[in-house]
Amino acid sequence: MEDDDHSPPHDDGLSSVEHPYFQMVLIPPPIHPDDPGPLPGSILIDPEGYISDRTNDTTADGFTKDGKLIQVTFWAAHPPRASFFTVKLDRSAIGDMPMILCTDEDLVLLRVPICRPRCNFHPEDNAFLVYQAGTKDKRPSLQLIPPPPVLIFSDTNAGLLRYRSRRRNIYYVALLCRASGDGQYNLHLLDSKSMSWSNKLMFIDSPEAEKYTYSSKVIAIGGERGSVGWVDLWRGILVCDLLRNSNRLRYIPLPSPIVPNKLLLGGPPSRDRDISVVGKEYIKYFDMQLYTGPGPVAEGWEAAVWRRKVSSTEWEEDCRMKVSNDLALPDPIGPTLKGTYSGFPALSLHDDDVVYVMDRNDLLDRNASVIAVDMRKKTVKGMADVGSPRPLGYSYVYFQSAISKYLGLWSSTR
Repeated sequence: MEDDDHSPPHDDGLSSVEHPYFQMVLIPPPIHPDDPGPLPGSILIDPEGYISDRTNDTTADGFTKDGKLIQVTFWAAHPPRASFFTVKLDRSAIGDMPMILCTDEDLVLLRVPICRPRCNFHPEDNAFLVYQAGTKDKRPSLQLIPPPPVLIFSDTNAGLLRYRSRRRNIYYVALLCRASGDGQYNLHLLDSKSMSWSNKLMFIDSPEAEKYTYSSKVIAIGGERGSVGWVDLWRGILVCDLLRNSNRLRYIPLPSPIVPNKLLLGGPPSRDRDISVVGKEYIKYFDMQLYTGPGPVAEGWEAAVWRRKVSSTEWEEDCRMKVSNDLALPDPIGPTLKGTYSGFPALSLHDDDVVYVMDRNDLLDRNASVIAVDMRKKTVKGMADVGSPRPLGYSYVYFQSAISKYLGLWSSTR
């Protein structure tokens, strides 16, 4: 293991300690080798990466379009602790934070800015890579893919779908962007066999879909149709069937908000809502809201959970819950929750009853924690410090991924 070089990637007249890039990109969180047993079926992972020379058995090698060696490494942890990833690349080549855009099964789609900090507005300013976890017979790999054929790129418009059949073992990268006409979208699709992008004009299937505004998150639904959903967490899902010869986008409206007129409250929807596909069998949706007592300070939060089979046309309410900040916590967690600014829920992909929620005193609380809540029993199963050196603010701090099922295969069979 080599020592990290913490010098800034560009000479801006600042020392490494003064440079904001030093705090934001070059200092990964601590590693926790004491996590018990094998990794669970899913983890929470920080989508914003770090620059580091550290490697382990998950490290995959690849190359940029200029032929520079690039390495991606995952540092997995048991939730509610968040996992993270690091990138090793010539410091003169990289600018700004590497990003995970989405994951599906053993694959991860990444964007690594190859430009000056805060200048990665166009696809050509980035390296787009697909990481594939290792198997018992094959080490992890990192494949450079062509940049999307668009002028402006948004991370939340990109989707990834792993497709396996008796004849094919490929993946698709899909990008859905608004077209000039009302109710029209451009679907940009890359399949790993041809490694080229195709474009298709798509149309919404109902007037109700006109309520859709923008994608907050992309989910891989899969199935015989090879479906991918672009989710507006305030309103609904645009579903595209990648394996069907169709130019229609199906619209799935989301359940009514737990609080009436919640759309008028503002703020990012990821602060209060989450959606995931569990086991390729059903879509699960979570909505939470802080509640106050006589004063303005939040006393806890309440939430509702819905689920919908992939083949169904209706949502079914699964459960409702109310969590008070004075909830007694099990040792050694105790004594009580902060709860004043709880939010950013993430549904577990391997434990059907668990949701992870960030617990903090205020928006910029550096001592924030993540709690694992059993939605059926209304109890806290675990808690961990966020451990991020970055300001948390109004952004995704983590999202769910099932990549943990594959990360240990290579190292455990070597």
